[in-house]
Amino acid sequence: MVAASESVAKRIESYLRNAGHPVRCPWATDLEDVEDALRGGTPDLLICAEGLQTAPIKDVIETVRRQMPDLPVLVLKAQFTPEDRVAALACGASDQVSDEDLRHLRHLELVVLREITQHSRLRELRSLRKRLAEFEARHQQLLAGTQDAVAHIQEGILSDVNPAFAQLLGYTQPDLQSVPLMDLVAPDHQPKVKEYLKLLLRGKNEGKPLECCLLHKDGRRVAIHARVTLTAVEGEPLIEMLIRSETPSTVHTVAGTAPAMKGRLEFFEALASAIAAASQQKDQRAALLCVVNDFTATEERLGLHDAAEAVEQLQNWLQDRLAPQDQLFRFSTHEIALLLSRNSGAEIIEFGETLAREVGKQIFNTAGHEVQLAVTVAAYPFVGSEDAATLTAELVRDTRKLSGKGGSQFANLGPTAKTSLQEREEARKAEMVKKALEDNRLKLAYQSIASLEGDTRQHFDILVRLIDENGKELHASEFIGAAEKFSLIKAIDRWVTARALKIQAKRDTAQQASSLFVKLSQDTLKDAESFIPWLGEQLKQRPLRPGEIVFEMQELVVQNHIRKTRLLTKALIEMGAQIAIEHFGIGSNSAQMIEHIPMHFVKFHPSFTANFNDKETHRKMVELMESAKNKQIKIIVSHVEEANVMARLWQMGVNFIQGYHVQEPEVVLLSADVRM
Repeated sequence: MVAASESVAKRIESYLRNAGHPVRCPWATDLEDVEDALRGGTPDLLICAEGLQTAPIKDVIETVRRQMPDLPVLVLKAQFTPEDRVAALACGASDQVSDEDLRHLRHLELVVLREITQHSRLRELRSLRKRLAEFEARHQQLLAGTQDAVAHIQEGILSDVNPAFAQLLGYTQPDLQSVPLMDLVAPDHQPKVKEYLKLLLRGKNEGKPLECCLLHKDGRRVAIHARVTLTAVEGEPLIEMLIRSETPSTVHTVAGTAPAMKGRLEFFEALASAIAAASQQKDQRAALLCVVNDFTATEERLGLHDAAEAVEQLQNWLQDRLAPQDQLFRFSTHEIALLLSRNSGAEIIEFGETLAREVGKQIFNTAGHEVQLAVTVAAYPFVGSEDAATLTAELVRDTRKLSGKGGSQFANLGPTAKTSLQEREEARKAEMVKKALEDNRLKLAYQSIASLEGDTRQHFDILVRLIDENGKELHASEFIGAAEKFSLIKAIDRWVTARALKIQAKRDTAQQASSLFVKLSQDTLKDAESFIPWLGEQLKQRPLRPGEIVFEMQELVVQNHIRKTRLLTKALIEMGAQIAIEHFGIGSNSAQMIEHIPMHFVKFHPSFTANFNDKETHRKMVELMESAKNKQIKIIVSHVEEANVMARLWQMGVNFIQGYHVQEPEVVLLSADVRM
């Protein structure tokens, strides 16, 4: 809902909810809010009030059409004429509505239901079209790679043939485009084929094979046994002719003599020998395991024989890509082990990554199927001090575990490899955070801090989420560590702070006041001299109102930077902010900190809630609470999961509580929508 006042959004939401529709109507005030909502969520409908300077109807509709073309837009106006409605439709709106009275609200309800239903169908249609396009592309890929000859026939003309069909008759693919089928049938077989196709089009020959002779380019006859099926493309009948290849798909020719296949026992022996000799060699040695993902489903889909045949072909394909010094072993029905020797660990990683990627592109032809396999490949480099049995157990366990996640993938295992892999993963996450900051793909979420004293002001702990390039939402725990390591956490702190300030600015007309708790990292605290003037610039146009923003810092961080904390807290309080110390009570000088650092809230460390029934923990908590209350500092207890604990906290005089028993964090879909 784009409107000048939040009360408009609440009025419409309340009416629709009372009418039995489970809708949520976040409030926005300008074009930037609209862009954020479209980028960060999947709204079903947008209602925009007419006459907003910060969000003109024409600009809103252009923004919607650019980012989410199917989203319906309704223009809201208290009173409108038929001419107004025509003008709204001409701008690209779906309809014009009003919330003037109950009669108009009923009309609005019906229009909203109509547009949401239509929007849902359009989204489903687009999804189905995308899936169809992917299926057709995959189908074309399979046709191009199969050894079976396939031809498509429409109105007696070859509309498409694959390379195998053209090769069968000695032509190239372009030579056979738009050629009448009968021109390729032996003259004496043409009546038979015509009759067959006539009956097929009438639905009488479905499943019956076609046996006839086609003419090769050089004039000789080619006897075929074809499976012919009738389908339709865009309402027009299409005949598909499939001629199975007579060449066994399992034939595998390799220059030179292929080594005899070895099994699991041979792998154990070879690995032990390779480890024993590794310390005397300059090259990097490694054991690899290639696992076919979800092989049980492959067996169910292809049958036991064809599934085994596909793995046999995969094995031969892998053998072709090995160096002379490498070895290959059949570890199980769907697992292939390798021993590699390369100049460096980087070459082994490159080999494994290429293997996992390229297998997924291959088409394996069995007697009755064409199949693509997804594999998980893992490498375990060794230097000569490893135990063969332990190495194998870890390699098999971790590779099978990764295989359960699906999709072709590669992993580098082992003590040294794990460190390298972790560093690469952290660097990847840091780059993802950097890109998300550049593209404004961070989101705020909030968790309610509930008052036990009946305080009418709403309090929220602000959390940050990241939307990756695939649209997946990541919690802070999944990327904050990498952001801290690569010095990106200060940028995140400033993004969150600026966003929180913007939320409060846009809530100037809101009916209820709110307090937003914004976390500051150790890096920002250490950089207090820079953060203070930056925040001052942000507040030039709109100073803070009492209680709007509460900056949170962890006790142990504060304890290690007392001078910086005093500098920062003094400046923040002068700017109108409040201060909270979180993870409170676990430091060596918690009581003294209350005396020396100005603060308005303390939030106890989660361990106090987890060990709430422990007498010593309870005693310490009571003592710290008394010290805080003597300074008029409000008490917050987090991670409250039980009603009984909540009742006892109230009896102790705790001011606020939060946790999943109170309310789970929710994503802020629109920046001004901070409410229960």
